[in-house]
Amino acid sequence: MSYCWKTGRICFSIVLLLGLALSGCKTKPKPSIEKPRRETGLSDYERKLGLELPESANRSFFEEVAQWMGTPYRYGGSSKQGTDCSGFVQQVYLKVFGLKVEHQSALLFEKSKRIRKEQLREGDLYFFKISGNKVSHVGMHLSGDFFIHASTKKGVVVNRLQEAYYSQHFVGYGTFR
Repeated sequence: MSYCWKTGRICFSIVLLLGLALSGCKTKPKPSIEKPRRETGLSDYERKLGLELPESANRSFFEEVAQWMGTPYRYGGSSKQGTDCSGFVQQVYLKVFGLKVEHQSALLFEKSKRIRKEQLREGDLYFFKISGNKVSHVGMHLSGDFFIHASTKKGVVVNRLQEAYYSQHFVGYGTFR
């Protein structure tokens, strides 16, 4: 009886291994759903922003905003030593687009042209009512629902509009171009 049990176990192991080997041969590989990586890899600013950008992206805009990442928040500021949200927008717009814009979120909202999500381009604005009844915060569109802004707690950072806090306070998109 002991002999049959050992033989049975050996036979079972062989059958199991053969079954796995044969079933593996019949299985088709699943198609990859991830975007293929560019051969050259990500640029420094894409790594810094945490985004892979399309080839058609406005490179000068992304290079500029990446340099501001981590800049501390300073109310009324507009330099890389410290900036608030509208000061950040003001400096990027001047350097990248050659446009002089207001250094106040509510005025940026008032003077910009309203656009729909489908019309967004790099640098277009996201407006928020964080406190009170008027626009008090602004960020700039990067890609998808990602935007960059000067957060009071973390300085210049990238966030997603779908995050609960931002979607709850979002009031619209705007552009100056």
